[in-house]
Amino acid sequence: MIRNIVLLMYTHRSGYGAGMASRHRLRWIRIMSFFKVGCNFSEDLYEQAFHLNKEVSINRIEEFYGSRKESAWLTARPEFRLQSVTRDEFARYINELSERGISFNYTLNTSYLGSKEQIIKREEEIQEYISFLIEAGVKTITVSLPYMAEIIRRVSDKIGIEVSTIAHLDSLTQIKIWQELYGITKICIGLNKNRDINFLSAAARYCNEHDIVLTLLANEFCGNGITESDEIRGATGCIFRDHCYQLHSAGYQKETKLHKDYPMGMCIASRKSKSVWLKMNYIRPEDIKRYNEIGIDHFKLTGRTGSTAHLQEIMCAYMKESYDGNLLGLWKHLETIKEEKEESFRPQVYIDNKKLDGFVDYWFENRNHTCANEICGETCKYCDLFIKRANI
Repeated sequence: MIRNIVLLMYTHRSGYGAGMASRHRLRWIRIMSFFKVGCNFSEDLYEQAFHLNKEVSINRIEEFYGSRKESAWLTARPEFRLQSVTRDEFARYINELSERGISFNYTLNTSYLGSKEQIIKREEEIQEYISFLIEAGVKTITVSLPYMAEIIRRVSDKIGIEVSTIAHLDSLTQIKIWQELYGITKICIGLNKNRDINFLSAAARYCNEHDIVLTLLANEFCGNGITESDEIRGATGCIFRDHCYQLHSAGYQKETKLHKDYPMGMCIASRKSKSVWLKMNYIRPEDIKRYNEIGIDHFKLTGRTGSTAHLQEIMCAYMKESYDGNLLGLWKHLETIKEEKEESFRPQVYIDNKKLDGFVDYWFENRNHTCANEICGETCKYCDLFIKRANI
């Protein structure tokens, strides 16, 4: 199934009559991209999304995602970062979204459900909560663990299930197994695959053929840098990412601190240069069309614990496929999590987003290049050279 990227084949004949040669030409016609947006349960947020959908015809916000404080132990966010929304308020919010043509995707994407004994004791509680979500009008539930998908299917065989990026889907066979076992309807590919164009092309074909919506995480900058010298700085996908989610799932309060603010303090300390930020696996608003070309038209926008103003800025940038300002403004920074200083926070690094036009083309034009196969900053220096060439 090709939903929104249409492959048009037309026939050009060089003459008339029998025996005249026909040449079939293929071309991609881009129609529309779809976005799902992190939800902080603000009324202003869905009103802004509704107006953007009317204003911008080339793209559409089709889904909000998020979770409530009551289910913090089942999600990938600690309790203090989630909104206190009653069940009745939640159901009303879902209804308001539905009236504006936007569905809700609920995240039960914890990476740790507890011990086997703990799971057995609380399984009925989980099933009751899933039933509540379905009755409230939730259309899809996002999971990281196969067992969570199994619990959902015991409650309903109709509710949509999305596999979270936390599950690290990085092979077609994984996608196949998830669908065969649990009837998944959507996936969000692992973040580290965002520039593996050969893999993404194959995954897009497979998902289109098997009625699975493939989504990419767009404005995520999670990763680590390695300072080799004043000139060369390597970078990679975050080595702390899984443990970070496990700590969130196990639950901690705002006041809780680990030694040296582990793990987020480690990430912050490693990203103090333009080179490192440039090497993260984000997708710029201007580069959405490159992914459309390989059959990908669904994108996830992070920031659900951010302010409404921040989320509105992100929605507008991706819907209009244009962003003026600091590239790093597309992300809710880790420094803003513990203290309410999102609006006043300014990153130490400034990268003019408009100077990055053409940056991602390298991966699309050299599809055999895979960052995971390189020693960043040593065997591959493309990003470092781009910074100098573009005078960033």
